[in-house]
Amino acid sequence: MLENIFKNPLWHAEYLNNSLLEYFFFFLLFAALAIGFFGFKLILFRKLAHRIKNKKILEILTDVVGSIRSPFYVFASFYFALFLLEVPGLLMRLAAAILILWTAQHVAVIGGKFIDFALQFYTEKKQEKNKAMLRTMGSIGKVFLWAIILLAVLGAFGVNITAIVAGMGVGGIAIAFALQNILSDLFSSFSIYFDKPFLEGDLIVVEGKWGTVEKIGIKSTRVRSLQGEEIIFSNMELTSAQVHNFRKMEDRRAEFNLGIVYETSTEKMEKIPAIIRKIVDKEEMTEFNRVHFHNFGPFSLDYLLVYYIKSPNYTVFMDVNERILLNIKREFEKEGIGFAYPTKTVHVVENSVK
Repeated sequence: MLENIFKNPLWHAEYLNNSLLEYFFFFLLFAALAIGFFGFKLILFRKLAHRIKNKKILEILTDVVGSIRSPFYVFASFYFALFLLEVPGLLMRLAAAILILWTAQHVAVIGGKFIDFALQFYTEKKQEKNKAMLRTMGSIGKVFLWAIILLAVLGAFGVNITAIVAGMGVGGIAIAFALQNILSDLFSSFSIYFDKPFLEGDLIVVEGKWGTVEKIGIKSTRVRSLQGEEIIFSNMELTSAQVHNFRKMEDRRAEFNLGIVYETSTEKMEKIPAIIRKIVDKEEMTEFNRVHFHNFGPFSLDYLLVYYIKSPNYTVFMDVNERILLNIKREFEKEGIGFAYPTKTVHVVENSVK
């Protein structure tokens, strides 16, 4: 019966070089493809919802699938159905160009979403605090993604990609020479981020400058000094300099000299190590190491004292150290032991002249 219907001359009447029958099959294929695309999307949503238990993964996949809007499915169905018709070459090329550009835009958006998800997952897993660096890495990743997609689109349009890549290589070398200092800081920031010689909040010393790291940027790192001013180091400078980081320090070492006057008796000098050790041992957060009479100074008898304070906190270190020094002074005053200070003794010899 269908054959009799399609034998009707009306079906074979041509409009714009295509018969009515061909238009019928065009609309039939167009409808079938559109329904198939939408049905696949619906089934995929349901499969994702039932099989994926991880809420984060389900969220990103749902976002990716949902980012492809209905007009794209309709246009893709329309484009593939056009192959059943005889249409002008210009129209087919225009439709193909629109589909390629639209597809590239969707690939870029979906790729960007995966990059954002990967960085978010890394941030939560590693409890990463330097979000500015991660955003920069994400932006660089997206730029590379767009560059690859652009080259693919140009290749699809028949452009010679080899010549473009070669030209980009030569141009890249010229740009690298012009921006070598900026690029050095950029790569140094990546080195600091991945190697982690210090983190934000760490107390560091660089070339005699003390301070707490406040921000690790792309080009520079900002450090708040102990005096309160902000010190800005270039990242290249930090990767090439010797950096002292106190973050993992478990205790602090105290070492200093005590000078007593030469008039001190030997008996009192022998008591000094025991006096100092007793004072240091009284403190709960200290560990005594050694104290020795070690030098005849220009104007003093010198003792070397070494002990450890079991706290990385600088304020705690200063508090404990102050108490120890004050107690040493008190005990020396009780024993009549005097601290030396620069003095000069002048011996006058009288010569008798006959």
